[in-house]
Amino acid sequence: MISLMCISLSLALRVGAPAEEPTVRVEDYMTDLRDRLPHSGRFRPGETDFATWSRRTRAHLAKLLALPDVEKRLLDAWEGEWERVTVRGTEHRRQRVLLRTEERLWVPAYLCLPPDAEGPLPVVICCQGHAQDGMRVSLGLIDDDSWQSLVVEGDRDNALQAVRNGYAALALELRSFGELRDAEDLEANATSSCTRHTLLALQAGRVLMGMRVHDVMAAIDYLSGRPEIDASRIAMTGNSGGGTITFYASAMDERIRAAIPSCAFCTFRDSIQGVNHCACNFIPEMSVSMEMDDLAGLIAPRWQLIIAGKDDAIFPIDGVREAYERLETIYRAAGVPERLQLYVGQGGHRYYAEPVPEFLARAFAGPGTGGVR
Repeated sequence: MISLMCISLSLALRVGAPAEEPTVRVEDYMTDLRDRLPHSGRFRPGETDFATWSRRTRAHLAKLLALPDVEKRLLDAWEGEWERVTVRGTEHRRQRVLLRTEERLWVPAYLCLPPDAEGPLPVVICCQGHAQDGMRVSLGLIDDDSWQSLVVEGDRDNALQAVRNGYAALALELRSFGELRDAEDLEANATSSCTRHTLLALQAGRVLMGMRVHDVMAAIDYLSGRPEIDASRIAMTGNSGGGTITFYASAMDERIRAAIPSCAFCTFRDSIQGVNHCACNFIPEMSVSMEMDDLAGLIAPRWQLIIAGKDDAIFPIDGVREAYERLETIYRAAGVPERLQLYVGQGGHRYYAEPVPEFLARAFAGPGTGGVR
């Protein structure tokens, strides 16, 4: 009986089998897997109530990010002495702080203020992407060669820019970058510790991007208690990986009044699912429920300036424009299309500072009523 069953199964498997040996192309399978994703939680104009969708989708995002459900995100803070410094021609006051965001973790940051400004001041949270120097790029604390490539040619000194425009700045170190790399990566001066930290986090039921969001939220708790800071006027910005955390943190924390992600916005399909990207960008099941424009849509009705590079190879401009058109429909549904802006720089993957001062002036104008006005 068993032999007859095996023969029948073998015959059944042969029916309709290809005459020639099939081509083995696993990338075709992965592309098909990507293209078949349902995006079941997408905002659908005319079908979806914005407020209901936003509330439901933010709660779902918190689960995808595996954000800790804790009463306090900021457990403690250490503050160094104030310094009056001039860095690359920008005079300012600077204070090193360490934020204990988890039991065994202190996150470094620098609070910067204009030299003689009186608070409370609007503040810009400044983050960097994949760079050995991490937050030091925001502060201009890099060697001359790096200054030329990252700042002169890339506008990445975002903390100094904020100070020059009369705002406070918090240059925040992101996990896996700068001082928050593993010891062996610090010794080797590796760009980041992202791959190992991503995998270790997943094994523990956590998500590296969610850990970074947790740290940003703890930093906002900290800023809210500083007398120099107007906590109703908080903006956040960064390029590449710094732009990505700007998206996720701003989507989750409505205290962020204005988001300025640079070279980090596109369709998932054309960017992280289309070309090689760091492991830290990937979040389990994210694309099952949403695309990147939905993520950015959670920032509405708050202010958002999307910065892109015309020749950015890892966030292609066609995907940027496609996602931006969908994002515009979300802002229209929220009733604030004027709070969304796209700026396309005439270069590649870098920060473009030109539109930022005018945008922040508009976003910070009016009564200080926090993120949702």
